[in-house]
Amino acid sequence: MRQIIGPTILLILYLLAACRYFPGRPLETLVATLTHLAQSLPVAVASAYLVVLVVRKVSGALPSRPAMAKILLIIALFFEILYSLHHFHNGT
Repeated sequence: MRQIIGPTILLILYLLAACRYFPGRPLETLVATLTHLAQSLPVAVASAYLVVLVVRKVSGALPSRPAMAKILLIIALFFEILYSLHHFHNGT
């Protein structure tokens, strides 16, 4: 059960961080969030894949699926923090 709760909490945090909210415009919120996910998630997946390859090379064994999910979600959250800092400082 603990292996499910950790990635679930990370997933909820990631979806909250990736949400692009427009007050009073739910359709625009949905479209902007889905567009952002479609643009940012491939970067996080590719980075997580490279991290899993390094972990496999160093440890000699492939991490379990919950561990891979945690790696992906932590990297995705990190990228969301970077995207938000970029958005905040550039004003766009």
